[in-house]
Amino acid sequence: HDVPRGVVDGAPGEPLAIASYPTYNLTTLDEDYDDLLADESTPLVDRALTGLYAPGSTFKPLMAVAGLTEGLINTETQIVCNGVFTKYADQGYAPHCWIYDQTDGQILHGSDNVSEAIRDSCNYFFYSVADSLGIDALVEFAEDFGLGEPTGIELAETTGNMANPDNHEGVYDVDAWVYGDTLQAGIGQSDSLFTPLQLAEYCAAIANGG
Repeated sequence: HDVPRGVVDGAPGEPLAIASYPTYNLTTLDEDYDDLLADESTPLVDRALTGLYAPGSTFKPLMAVAGLTEGLINTETQIVCNGVFTKYADQGYAPHCWIYDQTDGQILHGSDNVSEAIRDSCNYFFYSVADSLGIDALVEFAEDFGLGEPTGIELAETTGNMANPDNHEGVYDVDAWVYGDTLQAGIGQSDSLFTPLQLAEYCAAIANGG
């Protein structure tokens, strides 16, 4: 598996170490170059700076910040995880929390506040926050945290993409953005793709208080 890694100094957010795998021997790069170009594992690609990955549940702390900032929740707000988010069930869409799927509905998170929802990585909680927040505000918060934006590092990097209605057309053979896309964006899915460096910088921003 390709395993990009990065370590940043939490206070200023400066990268301390960046690694990408598969890698190569720098001392023999010239003689190995043709073989490296032909290698299907693409070791010359710097995955930490140019690889794009769905953030998944690493996106949920941003959702927590957004919900708290907009006053949709507070630190005491309890949302009951029923396993299946049924608000749009009559329209044919009812996404599941991961724990519902993994336990065949036998175990649920129950009532979580925001800290517990992060601890449990509760999809249901963050579906609820995303639904209340809306995609436009969600995109703004992602931009504020540098997700889908240039980091400013003085090396070649990929910008990535925060899921949004404007560039959704044609993705997954669909054209219109629908409520389900907002829910999925709220748990780091849909069309969201970020670099490991962007994710490291976003986490550093939370750790250092912004």
